[in-house]
Amino acid sequence: MIPRFYTLWAINAPLNERRLFHQLELMQSWGLNGVVFHPRFYPNIPPYLSDDYLRILSRVILYARSLGLEFWIYDENGWPSGTVGGELLKHYPDDTQRWLSLTAERPDDCASEFKREGRQWYLGCHQGIGLDYLKPEASHHFLQMTYERYRTGLDPAAFEHVSAFFSDEPEFGLAHAYDSLPKGGAIPWTPRLPELFHDRHGEDLLAQLPLLFFPDEGYRELRVKFWELLTDLFVESFIVPIDQWCRKHGKRFTAHVKGEEHPLFQVPMSGSCHQVLRHIGLPGIDALERFPSGHFFPRQVASVAQQFGNGECMVECFGGAGWGAGPEDLERYLNWLIGHGLTHFVTHLYQYRLTTHALQDWPPSHPGHMTWAEAWPEVIKRVKGFAAKTSMNANTLVIAPHRGIMEEFEPWELTQTNIHNAATYPDTAAGRLNTEFLRMLGRIQASGSAYHVSDERSVEQNGEIVSGRLRVGHCHYDTIISNHAVKWTAEGVDLLKRFEADGGVILREARIVPVREVTSAPVSGAVCDVVWKLKPANNDLVLEAEPCGDSQFVASFEVNARMEMDVFFADDIDASSFNGQQLEIERMEDGSICHVPCDYLQQRNEIRFQCLDQRTTPFLAVRGKFLVRSLSSYVGGTNHTIKTPGPFVLDDVTEKSAHDLIEAGYPFCRSPLTLIGDIELREAARGLQFPDIQAACAHLTIDDQDCGWCWGPDWQILVNKPLITGRHHIEAKLVPSTFNFFGPHHHIDGDCHVVTPYHFLYQKNFADRADAPQSTRGSFWHFKPLGIGGRVQTIHK
Repeated sequence: MIPRFYTLWAINAPLNERRLFHQLELMQSWGLNGVVFHPRFYPNIPPYLSDDYLRILSRVILYARSLGLEFWIYDENGWPSGTVGGELLKHYPDDTQRWLSLTAERPDDCASEFKREGRQWYLGCHQGIGLDYLKPEASHHFLQMTYERYRTGLDPAAFEHVSAFFSDEPEFGLAHAYDSLPKGGAIPWTPRLPELFHDRHGEDLLAQLPLLFFPDEGYRELRVKFWELLTDLFVESFIVPIDQWCRKHGKRFTAHVKGEEHPLFQVPMSGSCHQVLRHIGLPGIDALERFPSGHFFPRQVASVAQQFGNGECMVECFGGAGWGAGPEDLERYLNWLIGHGLTHFVTHLYQYRLTTHALQDWPPSHPGHMTWAEAWPEVIKRVKGFAAKTSMNANTLVIAPHRGIMEEFEPWELTQTNIHNAATYPDTAAGRLNTEFLRMLGRIQASGSAYHVSDERSVEQNGEIVSGRLRVGHCHYDTIISNHAVKWTAEGVDLLKRFEADGGVILREARIVPVREVTSAPVSGAVCDVVWKLKPANNDLVLEAEPCGDSQFVASFEVNARMEMDVFFADDIDASSFNGQQLEIERMEDGSICHVPCDYLQQRNEIRFQCLDQRTTPFLAVRGKFLVRSLSSYVGGTNHTIKTPGPFVLDDVTEKSAHDLIEAGYPFCRSPLTLIGDIELREAARGLQFPDIQAACAHLTIDDQDCGWCWGPDWQILVNKPLITGRHHIEAKLVPSTFNFFGPHHHIDGDCHVVTPYHFLYQKNFADRADAPQSTRGSFWHFKPLGIGGRVQTIHK
């Protein structure tokens, strides 16, 4: 299946048709299949879902249609989905989310109290700021205020072109109340839950609530009943109504729920994603950060799509990967997801305006604001080539122990779990079962086996024995793998007995022989030497501003020569001066620019300015033809960076070595640097390899032949026309890492693999290592290496 690519288009400024149209044109040029229109920190100009808003959006949608771009609508103003930017709860306050929390003190709204080992406990009912996803009326109100508003308010032709609605992070209600939960833990709640529990099981839920928190007689059975009821309620109340609305109006409903990373995390978030995702027309997951983070959840959504859908599934991907992420990272990440069967890729995210606030908002903003945006189409091309060789057909079904984990899970465990992706969780009975399962799945993955996953309940509900094979939905399996944590009801046990009796194979643990892949690679040849010469280029120096009044800031730097330059501000500014001289302000697509004549410069220079919209310390830099020299040496840093304490001074451009362009004077540079050189080939070659390049990527031209882009880890280019013996002229365009410009430069761990807004504030957060200090700001400036060595290796077939 050919993958499709979209970007989560973060609309964070007033709607401007010219700007919106231009960005759609850019998206088409990057090779994207479509966009997801996502109001995010939207300033409400024009008001969200107003007539003016929908009139402008209609024209944007129709322009996307004219460009051949799909158009999806993100169903919320902000996130998570469900509150209509807070307006729904103003109109329907009874739709507010609720939870019961365990405390030792009597709360104002006490739902239950009990004694445990001589100690009195209380379960207090609390309300948050989110939606009660377990209440059918809430989803009805959400549909009326959002989906129906788009249907009736958009131009009919524009609404017809909308192909999907995107819902983000609905869940039982605990994740987005995480900071309000007590250490004793909490359970999701909705007022009609006791009645529904009694209707299904004929039992008094309130009397049995202690079993959810403490193990006692019958606790395992009660916990499974409770969490499975919540799953059904969530699906019936929120997921199914939206999916049905979308199908009725010819749209696809796509969504990912919070907490899909592994079975343990799913229990308090959605019970089991397998039960939820099968009811979503285009089921999805959220796979953020820079490196692959587990095999279960991408395999689960792809399995659901194969079993109950048409095989298509969506992933919101690569958000928070940081400005240091490059083409190598993106290609590896997309190939990992494709290998698990994902088909629709929504990159997180592309900022409509890259203000200071936006560049710190779960970066990167791609493709448009990456230094390597020109290479994006080549990444897509390579990934599509990998996808063409990938199949999701499988004859083995791995059972995830959702029920086994439900039996042992206690609510307090969530408060000790990394709420971002549950990469860490407490060492409990439930936690150990989860870890054992994930390790088993890792062994299966490493074996190269073709497999799908499911949970116990889905197999029991949908499994049939057909000709000695287990059929689940559209898929057939002749082997089942489970472990001791998997829990079957009598119906499940009977199904497995019939499966084995008909010749099916059941493996109680994973014992699979790894499959060795045989790949052919180009053969390396001789090593040649190149002396590189750098062409003149613009350079940058990032400045650190300090507040000096209400929305007023000051920044300073030193120079050793006189030169013209521009000052770039990421934000709109109201006034700016340079060494006391007022500067004219030019408003740009992103930010503002002021030109500084050379006769304004002194040895020490001061820039003062005032921001129109100041939400954080503003980002600014100076740009011109100069070198940025550190007055201290560079040394090795963490996470593949180099670092220096500075300070920096600007110098005239002189010829420098290309091997280390950071030390040579380009530490903050955001523009490609072009180097030229000649190579003498002693034999014909099919391509060249550049083992000493350090950059985000590089574009190569040989004798006026465009050889395209290359990046790590191989740094190879293959040419259409073989290179003959003799002298050849090479032009290498090195693209610096976007991290070098946008940072965060002072984080003690350099270029982190996941970057949150807190990283720019240097506040320790869930994405930092456990032993990091509360302030993660160090005295050093960190940079990703940039340069090219003289070695070039020929490649032959």
